[in-house]
Amino acid sequence: MRMQVALFVTLFSFSITFAESVPFLQQDDKPQVSKASLKKRRNLLEWHQIAGLTTLALWLATNLEGDKASESLYRKSDQYAQTLLLANPQYATNDPMYLVAISPLTRNSIAADYFLLKDPTNNAGLYLALKANEEWETKHSAATHKNLAMATFGMYAITASLAFFSPSKIEPETENVDDGPRIYSPIFAHKAMIPIHLVSMLLLPGLGARIEKEGPRAAHQMEQVGWTGFGAMSIALLVITF
Repeated sequence: MRMQVALFVTLFSFSITFAESVPFLQQDDKPQVSKASLKKRRNLLEWHQIAGLTTLALWLATNLEGDKASESLYRKSDQYAQTLLLANPQYATNDPMYLVAISPLTRNSIAADYFLLKDPTNNAGLYLALKANEEWETKHSAATHKNLAMATFGMYAITASLAFFSPSKIEPETENVDDGPRIYSPIFAHKAMIPIHLVSMLLLPGLGARIEKEGPRAAHQMEQVGWTGFGAMSIALLVITF
């Protein structure tokens, strides 16, 4: 927990530094701009906002689908152990725990451990074989979550590209440069959120790949990163939309 808090504080501090480091155009340094470039900038930023809202909607759907998949995680060893238990109905005699062991699979299922305890001498070999390459699976369709994640990443890339390729902003000639640039503005807040949702987006695929081996722990970390990135992007959109 302390490590997560420290990471958040570090990332937040970097975000502030990142936003402050973006240079503001001074009046003497303004490039020449045409009506065509201004129109291009306006069009690209309008599409940037639309793409951002689409990305946010897809990110929300991805997170919700991921939460459902996380809640339905189970060990493959318990799945195979249930088959072995059904093949040994004598274990059920005067033992109510048998019904618990063959109940619907969850992350807390006890089928494999129960199978070992019923006959440690004869079942130890099978138990060790089941646990040798322990894997986690989900009853909820992981394909839907994966497809949504790919769509979210694609729209995120498009959103970033629309902002990156838009012409630079030109300040009005009447701006009072003696007052200095207005640092803490909606645009500042928008830029400050970029490192947070960008790092979150880049971390998510690696965390997803770890779930098969690490199970709920990796899934929980993925949920935290996913919702953190979603929150940062929500702020980034809200401050420039309203």
